[in-house]
Amino acid sequence: MPEAPTSQQLHASNISTNIGEALEARVKDPLWFLARQWQTGEFEAENGGRPVQMAVTSRDYRFQSVTLGAERRTLDCADPLEAIIEAEVDGASPAWNAEALEYGFQLQALGHTFSAAEYDGRALDWWHFDFAGTAAATPPGPQTQRVAPTQLYFRGAPHPRWWRMEEGDAYFDSPEDPEPNALSMLLPEFFYTDIDNWYTVPMPVRAGTLREITDVTLVDSFGIATTVPPAAGNAGDDAWALFALDPVEASTAKALDGRYLLVPNVAIDILQNAELEEVRFIRDEDANLVWAWERRIIDADGTAVMTSGEMVGGASDAAADDGLPRFVLKSPTARSWIPYVPRSTARTLTAANRIHLRRGRTDERATAASPQYRSTVVAESIRIFEETVPPTGIRVRRLARYARGSDGKAHFWVGRQREAGQRTARPGLRFDYLDD
Repeated sequence: MPEAPTSQQLHASNISTNIGEALEARVKDPLWFLARQWQTGEFEAENGGRPVQMAVTSRDYRFQSVTLGAERRTLDCADPLEAIIEAEVDGASPAWNAEALEYGFQLQALGHTFSAAEYDGRALDWWHFDFAGTAAATPPGPQTQRVAPTQLYFRGAPHPRWWRMEEGDAYFDSPEDPEPNALSMLLPEFFYTDIDNWYTVPMPVRAGTLREITDVTLVDSFGIATTVPPAAGNAGDDAWALFALDPVEASTAKALDGRYLLVPNVAIDILQNAELEEVRFIRDEDANLVWAWERRIIDADGTAVMTSGEMVGGASDAAADDGLPRFVLKSPTARSWIPYVPRSTARTLTAANRIHLRRGRTDERATAASPQYRSTVVAESIRIFEETVPPTGIRVRRLARYARGSDGKAHFWVGRQREAGQRTARPGLRFDYLDD
């Protein structure tokens, strides 16, 4: 008697020549899909259509002049703003603040003044400016542009049609977040739930312009026109601060909210050529000093050279022929290390007084006619604000720079850059020791 089979196999067999049913991709559980649509708010009716046309009325205030130190210059918006601000005249930079080691200048548009006090020579943009106030002037005439809004989209965004499948290579809900916070949870929700409610409007703006949006009228797919108010002041005080410009400190001017957009005439790209000088400001907590290390300087013949380790003063003055150790008050340091000593801004030290760093010397033979320093950066910085040099130090460089304006004109200038420094070797200053 044959044994009963222990397993069975079922093989599908398609006997129909019509493949339409297979291509229909029928939903086996439509209630589950309906529940998901209800869960994600797909059925919430707001009696509104999609935007199809937008009329934007605005005013454009062109930049007219720039103030560098005590000098005010007429501004040509076709020229890169960096070339105007940073350019040196006979080795001096009018906009360079030697005490803070950064640029400071003012920019004037029609009836508006902006101030930039903390530009370090890198990536100039709208956030470097603060609003300094307004002046009486006839505003320019308004202009109205009619454009078609475009739904905001990015790679991996949900498709606006429910049954349309998105690209499967972007997952915003599973990032590697070392510190989970509210923003990391709200961002995927914005991507998947609210992305259909955001639109972009193309609004070309000329560089060197302050644009003020005065009116926005939206027409939806039902033909209903709606005036869109500014986000500032409608959802609460300071609820929307994107592209807002804060007023200058201790100024009575009010901040410019999101209705204003500052578009400075900056260079698209800047090429850097020869490095003329490099000075590193390094803190020495043991000696309670800040050292300015002139790592690269301009030699007498005009060439850029690295500084040598030539020592000045110290143990060599106490050398003797008897071979016995000598007591040394101070160890020798290289000429390229310039000390900055902390000093108070007032004769009596109080909590309200500021501390600045006063330039000193280690070479007793140095004079005003033949100083120890040889760089332009140190020569201009007789004193430096104490808070300018962080514990990690900073690096200031003078560079030859090149860029093209919007009219194609080439611009060459020598500018400066300040950036965070790296911990480097110290001069090895010591006091009161025996030299063998």
